[in-house]
Amino acid sequence: MAQKNKTKIYFWIKLDENFFKNLAIKNLRKTVTGGDTLVIIYQQMLLSSLPNNGVIYYEGTLQDIAQEIALNLDEKLDDVRLAIDYFQKAGLLQIGDDGSAEMLQVPMLIGQETNWNKYKRDKKLENFQPTSNQLPTSSNQAPTEIEKEIELEIEKERDIDIDKNSLLSAYFNTFTKLATKNNKLREAVKVEFLKLPDFQKEQAIIGAKNYAKWYKTENPDDSTGKFTINAINFIIGNKETFDDFQEEIKVKKKTLGGLI
Repeated sequence: MAQKNKTKIYFWIKLDENFFKNLAIKNLRKTVTGGDTLVIIYQQMLLSSLPNNGVIYYEGTLQDIAQEIALNLDEKLDDVRLAIDYFQKAGLLQIGDDGSAEMLQVPMLIGQETNWNKYKRDKKLENFQPTSNQLPTSSNQAPTEIEKEIELEIEKERDIDIDKNSLLSAYFNTFTKLATKNNKLREAVKVEFLKLPDFQKEQAIIGAKNYAKWYKTENPDDSTGKFTINAINFIIGNKETFDDFQEEIKVKKKTLGGLI
């Protein structure tokens, strides 16, 4: 049996033309020693966060997110710490309760396409771009319409990809906020979540939110979510799955005399 190729998604940032005119960037480059290096680190962090819609998840492998970022980017730890501290104060970066770094500009700058879209785009350029010695005849102008059709098709598929990625982020973020142990499972969660039909993806998000609310109410002393079900088993497990939490569960209040 032929093996089905896994869809790969390419991400990019639509960098604003005023990026280097931003006061935070200008101030960093002019007043801080090594400011240019910190700007480059910030840009690398933007790129690293793209697959997760602007979040660099803290996996818990090293002491903190700064150490993990420094290792992944091959940058000096002190420089990464300075960059994180500066851009936090500038309001462009936020460290969450789970230790992950959220790049606040990314949702406005992100773009993406699948490998199939990229292939069609490359083939479009290969097959239809006129050579320099060709005259602009009507036959050479025809690809303009073809390009428009392909571009519309690519745009539709891109919108679908973005929708799926947004649903995955909504589901996964609910669990990482509930328990940091889920950070290490994100690739496995992605595989299982994307297997679900669209209507079940939405149900999984509803279930995750209801479960998180219920668990926090039932277990107020467990601030780390130590005993929560993980994000994978919530999809494929035999008990306490998203099907069980499609409606908000009302928790009975405890009094001195018992339950009411």
